[in-house]
Amino acid sequence: MGQLDITFRRLLRSAPRPILRLAFPRRRRLEPIRWPVDPSLDRSRQRTGDNLFRVRDGNSEAAVHVEIEREWRSEIERRLFEYASAAVLETELRVSSIVLLLRRGGRPPRVTGVYRIRGISGNAFIFRYHVVPLWQLDARQMRARLGPAGAPFCVAMSGADEELVRSLAAEVRTTKSLTQRERKATMRLLYLVTAVILGDETAERIFHMEWISQDPNIQALVRRWEDKGRVEEARSILYRVLGLRSLPVTPDVRARIDGEADIARLEAWNDAAISAATIGDVFRQPAPAGPGARSSRRGGDRRARRTRRAP
Repeated sequence: MGQLDITFRRLLRSAPRPILRLAFPRRRRLEPIRWPVDPSLDRSRQRTGDNLFRVRDGNSEAAVHVEIEREWRSEIERRLFEYASAAVLETELRVSSIVLLLRRGGRPPRVTGVYRIRGISGNAFIFRYHVVPLWQLDARQMRARLGPAGAPFCVAMSGADEELVRSLAAEVRTTKSLTQRERKATMRLLYLVTAVILGDETAERIFHMEWISQDPNIQALVRRWEDKGRVEEARSILYRVLGLRSLPVTPDVRARIDGEADIARLEAWNDAAISAATIGDVFRQPAPAGPGARSSRRGGDRRARRTRRAP
């Protein structure tokens, strides 16, 4: 985990109530306790969640583990299970896990996901978690329900466009329901989600304030989410090609593909899969010229265009 992850988690800490309303729309008595729990649990395996909120559920307390993902990936549910297990041991509280998905992609469970660990005579563990596909919700309806603190999540919902984002930004700037610290964090998170959903050029056009558009941590987060999206897209295409070619995707093959973060290598495997006679031929291709070569080149071209536009 690096500084970028820390920045993202700190931004999310400003929005516990809208997250709880999104995840548990019928549990209105859930109230966050002011300070979130340290999310850096299970340090031996470097398991760190986006956020772990301590909440009051009626007369008792519980913990809510929140992950925000660009889109669904097959390895998410195991990571949720491992983190939730560590959170239960660390906090001695009931733990609920939630995934907020910003964009379509993969095959997420519908509302409630189930992850099973097989035992000798059946299921040894059954772990359930909540999935909230934000694009299925109506942005304008949820805006009134979530309030100004929930503005960043509305950007990923159905019907969100540049006009709505401008209106959300104006509301966050002027509302009296947020402290100055909460307003600043919400505005930065609003910028980040806008860049992911509508593109960084649109985000920079809307959020012209220097303290956001020139913040190196926020800009680095935007680039990281953009790169992450291209990697996930390359994985998805590779799985489709392998399926069309009837090449077997064993657990070892899936682990290798899901564990590869270099977009240039994934694209090389895609090229090989088109004509490979066996699944082994896909992975016998020579390594790309350098780690992330195509991704780096695209990022460099994009930054060069920004430089030319700068006054």
